[in-house]
Amino acid sequence: MTTRSLALLLVLASPLAAEEAPKCPVDTKPVVSLGFGSRYTDDSENRSDFDEESDKAVTAALRPIDDFITDLAKQTNILNDPKTKPEEAQTAAACVLDSILAWARADALSDLRTQGAKLSAPSRVGGIAFAYAAALKIVPQPQGQAEIEAWFLARSQQTMAFFDTEAPPRASQNNLRAWAGLAVTRVGMTQGDPTLIDWGAETLRLVACTADADGSLPNEMWRGKLALHYQLHAVAPLVTTAALLQDERPELFTACDRALPRIVRFTLDGLDDPSTVEKITGEKQSVGGTRKARDFELAWVPAYLTLDPDAKIAARLDKIKELGNSKLGGDQRLLWPGAAPAGPADG
Repeated sequence: MTTRSLALLLVLASPLAAEEAPKCPVDTKPVVSLGFGSRYTDDSENRSDFDEESDKAVTAALRPIDDFITDLAKQTNILNDPKTKPEEAQTAAACVLDSILAWARADALSDLRTQGAKLSAPSRVGGIAFAYAAALKIVPQPQGQAEIEAWFLARSQQTMAFFDTEAPPRASQNNLRAWAGLAVTRVGMTQGDPTLIDWGAETLRLVACTADADGSLPNEMWRGKLALHYQLHAVAPLVTTAALLQDERPELFTACDRALPRIVRFTLDGLDDPSTVEKITGEKQSVGGTRKARDFELAWVPAYLTLDPDAKIAARLDKIKELGNSKLGGDQRLLWPGAAPAGPADG
């Protein structure tokens, strides 16, 4: 019996399952080719001025992939939730595995036609890899495993080759590289591939060690009004990679004179009061102060608390109900249990 058949039987066995279960994206059409230009105006030297039409076009091109990983993350939440019943976990695992297998068989994301596509695809592959890792805990040897893992390896090799040889100088060391490193790390850990793990670890070190003494990342600070936004965007994959590799590579947390803790504290201080960032950039920031970060932008905090159980940082999460980010594997409180307090109940 295939995992898809099992999933169908389990759903049919429960009269409420079809209504209660989140959408399974098993029939989502795989995105094989991807290509788009920049979100920013041609004359924006620091890539901080959006071109409205181009921005919409990029978002539209990525939407089918983002919808896919969002649906996968909802299944991942089921798999990571200790309250999930065994039959529900089997259904969710079957959904995830069948969905990913379809994309693997189509060789999804293999035809990246533009630089923008090559920079954007890795973080999405990372989201898929987190879902796969969660499903393997329920079904350790699924049908199509060889095909799925060959596809993940191909996407990882594609990512490494691009960032090592083709990526623009800043992108090869900024938040985009950090997201690529997280994706490759997650795949490497799932498949026990030391080459991938090494590349992910070196990516973390490469990006984190660019930090200035105050914890600011120069390759994000040049982004003008978007500097703190992109610093925050870089923190998520850096922290999550360090948390994943905590047992194997504990030295990463303190590398380069504790670069990662400095980066985190600079970012959180900037969210409280962006004046320091504004002094560096000379521009008012798009986030920070009264412009609060969105919940998903702080989803990395539970992972960080496994590295540094700081009570003040944990307190930032008191009013956040769900710390969800599909590129990080869904609700981070479920992925890193015990690292952060649960959010308040509705009402």
